[in-house]
Amino acid sequence: MDISRVDKIIQYTLLVAGDEDDYFDRQLGPIHLIKYVYLADLDYAASHNGEIFTGVKWQFYKFGSWAQEVNSRIEPALLCINADKKTFPSDYEDKDEWVRWTATDDSFRNALEMELPLVIKSTLRRNVHRFGKATPELLLYVYSTKPMLCAAPREFLDFSNLTTPIKDLSDEQSIGEPLSFKKQKTLKANLQNLRIQNPERLSAKRKNSLVTPPISPRYDEVYFEGLKWLDSLAGEKIQEGEKDVSFSDSIWKSPSRCGDDFSD
Repeated sequence: MDISRVDKIIQYTLLVAGDEDDYFDRQLGPIHLIKYVYLADLDYAASHNGEIFTGVKWQFYKFGSWAQEVNSRIEPALLCINADKKTFPSDYEDKDEWVRWTATDDSFRNALEMELPLVIKSTLRRNVHRFGKATPELLLYVYSTKPMLCAAPREFLDFSNLTTPIKDLSDEQSIGEPLSFKKQKTLKANLQNLRIQNPERLSAKRKNSLVTPPISPRYDEVYFEGLKWLDSLAGEKIQEGEKDVSFSDSIWKSPSRCGDDFSD
């Protein structure tokens, strides 16, 4: 593992989050930072024939990618940029306190942007703005990535099959910066002003766009007989109550998870 590269990604991720309009969106915890490092490696591997940037040995752990080596670098990396650390009581008795980090430092961020590859910077800006610290959404996205879907629990993740770039990163301007909440509000206000200034044109457009409403279904005997027939195709009705279901371990390698028809 390249410690310097891991530290720079962790630092840059938090500094990018520090640019969000809402203070709530600027706070990231260890679980978020680890996943963002993974996503940086993921996009880098996709545009570098399966070679990851950090050299981390990522592992399928619980509901996502994990590396204790990355987790251990979070605090020392963030203390170097004078990040603010806050702890909160956990909602669960068997869990440690929640930890949230925040940091803003334009000069340090600019320095990191000179050192990190374009693909790393772009994926971090995009994903941090998209997910922030929304843990369920972030974990679901990470879990659905190809290295995760092609591995079983506890296995190390394989990036070698990521040979097609996820995004065309040859031109920074083609990617663009995601709109902040403040910019989105401004854009919506401008659009509203256009609507007010052009009421007649909009009214005519709406009239031309009207379509014939759909015909309401007729709930007669034929309809209900048809439903009854469709239900019969499912076989006998399963009795209500608690059931035990077991799956073979082979499900982790099934084509439905990582077949050739897989797509992100």
